[in-house]
Amino acid sequence: MKKITKIEYQKKNKDRFNIYLDDSYAFAVDMNVMIKYSLAKNMELEDDFISEILTAEEEMNAYNYAVNLLSRAPKSEKELKVKMQDKGYDVIFIENVIKKLREQRYIDDERYSEMFISSKINISKDGRRKIKEALYNKGINKEIIDEKLSSVSEEEEIERAFLLAKKKLASMKEEDTRKKTLKLSNYLINKGFEYSTVKKVVSSLLKGDFDEFDQCY
Repeated sequence: MKKITKIEYQKKNKDRFNIYLDDSYAFAVDMNVMIKYSLAKNMELEDDFISEILTAEEEMNAYNYAVNLLSRAPKSEKELKVKMQDKGYDVIFIENVIKKLREQRYIDDERYSEMFISSKINISKDGRRKIKEALYNKGINKEIIDEKLSSVSEEEEIERAFLLAKKKLASMKEEDTRKKTLKLSNYLINKGFEYSTVKKVVSSLLKGDFDEFDQCY
């Protein structure tokens, strides 16, 4: 049995406390852990109880790390797990933290997918294929990907590809039609557009057949 003889704020982090047992520094805990276990001066602790406190502290540390990552930028569930694994956190702690964050809606793959798709379409101007591959690599469920991408119509995809190709064509110096076709096609494919869309857009653009794209400009 050991007695808490002193509790002090950490100078650089007021949410953490240094715990002294029998007049010697023993460990530090997060404020939430201290409140959970009602730690106070003169409280006597058995070794098993100390081990429980330290386990809770380690899990809280993992939780705080995850929240800090999410505060910097949104992440999918898989991305967050990988970051925590790379940091060296125990698998059980990771699962517990992920579950808690999911319940708190701090991580939500559906909402994340919606934000990601909107950003890639409106800012990066990527095609659906590239967006789909990126979401898949981030561990998003296929059903979620298909559902969220279904909101992007074929007409919108073609319009976006046309505007990109039109801008690209204006900056090209090549005179040879074959070279223009190849360069424009590769550009749109690398942006993530399907071959059928690329073929239709490039062909119409180089032929000057703009009737079906009038709504683009």
